[in-house]
Amino acid sequence: MRLLKLTALFCSIVLAACDKDQTERETTIVKTLPVTSTQNVPILPTSGSGEVSFDYTPVNKVVNYKITWSNLTDSVIAIRINGPSPAGYNSVNLAFTGANPTYVTTTPHVVVQEFTAFTSTNQTKALYGKSGSFTNTLFIDGVKVTEDLLKEGLYYFTIHTKTTIPSPAVPPASLAYRWIGEIRGQLIIK
Repeated sequence: MRLLKLTALFCSIVLAACDKDQTERETTIVKTLPVTSTQNVPILPTSGSGEVSFDYTPVNKVVNYKITWSNLTDSVIAIRINGPSPAGYNSVNLAFTGANPTYVTTTPHVVVQEFTAFTSTNQTKALYGKSGSFTNTLFIDGVKVTEDLLKEGLYYFTIHTKTTIPSPAVPPASLAYRWIGEIRGQLIIK
């Protein structure tokens, strides 16, 4: 009888642990986070801002997101998700020799998703206006996008615009909004 009680207790503990594990995997995380110029490195002068609303269910390995923006300096030419890099750091830094950028990074920089438009002569073309929204899905494939890096908050959104600016922020400064992005928002699921 004692063996039967111990077996029943053991099974109860195992089932409770499995149930808790299943519940954690199925719990959907829903958040809305800011997308601002102050998150850029370096900070760029703009009154543009936005937010990203998303939901993430670990069992599905999918992030559904909607990014909105307003008051940008010009039309949007690219929307990117980059990483890995924590808030306050770029996952890739630009160094310049004359007018040509060289990409310097200490991490395996990845453009996880990129939406851009170019004309037949490789000129930038507007995707969206100065204010707008974009909705899409990010798949956690375990290769290009990993759940561990997502949980650590190491992916971020950037919205790039056509603006050219006279600023010493990044040589050639006139292209800073195009290369760095006018606004940025970290994807944090904790």
